[in-house]
Amino acid sequence: MTYYLGDPCYIIPDDEWDEFCQLTFQHNGRSGNHLDSIINWRGQEIEIWSNGGDGTWSFYGLKTKNNVQEFGVDAGIFCVIDLEMLPRFESDPAIMGMIFEDEPDLYVEDGIVYINGVHDDSMQNCYECGNLVHSYHGVWSCDTGNCEGCEECFECNCCNECGRADEKDDCSYCEEEE
Repeated sequence: MTYYLGDPCYIIPDDEWDEFCQLTFQHNGRSGNHLDSIINWRGQEIEIWSNGGDGTWSFYGLKTKNNVQEFGVDAGIFCVIDLEMLPRFESDPAIMGMIFEDEPDLYVEDGIVYINGVHDDSMQNCYECGNLVHSYHGVWSCDTGNCEGCEECFECNCCNECGRADEKDDCSYCEEEE
């Protein structure tokens, strides 16, 4: 079997797209965690996921049949579709999304897209606490650049007087100068 992972708008034929969308609208709101709907399309059950709109999700290092390691979204939804169940395609699935020999496990949790348990590349681990954070939120640092952390763990330990990275209230640098 061969599975497509990506935005269904790229491969569902234009003359069937309205019918496909109507099914997603009828079954919308299945989960509070980005599962948009579950539909039955051409003999297969398809979980339709959303993650807040359009964009591209990259999974560099994830092995796929077509060596494509990212998928784009234009319709605001994405899913896994068994290509053998579709008699024809709007566009070549191998160009428009990720192709897998075995059905991939796709899900979204706390706004993070996962394929086979691997999070998308827009995420990184905080250097201080190890929490998974969006790379565009990034790691915070203080004005001196000496202290770092994420939204969850950031705390500046720089001395209020000299600005060096040390204990705020008991600075060894300031004590040496006294």
